[in-house]
Amino acid sequence: MSEHDPIADGRDWYAETDLSEHIASGKVARAPRPRDGEPMSTFALRISDGVLDDVADVASARGVPTSTLMRQWIVERLALEQRRPADSTDAIWQAALDAVPRLAEDIAGQLAGRRST
Repeated sequence: MSEHDPIADGRDWYAETDLSEHIASGKVARAPRPRDGEPMSTFALRISDGVLDDVADVASARGVPTSTLMRQWIVERLALEQRRPADSTDAIWQAALDAVPRLAEDIAGQLAGRRST
């Protein structure tokens, strides 16, 4: 017996469902099946091509889809606004791990600058 895959179900629903009316009206379209136990929604967002290109570049450098990175950033920002810990999904933890080498380089550079003065 095969296991139920809610992620595949959600992906299939979005692939097979015409969302053009929802997108044109700005309405939220909800998949009838939950992903990871939580319902997901689609929301149309207007954003400049330049900003979207920049987000896509960051997402590509991190090895994640652009929409995943945007969701991550929204969840992280909501956590800051609500002063609560961010949802500990794998994507958020991965983003934190991806940031560690850049932070280490920044800290090493600052320490080297202090030692040279």
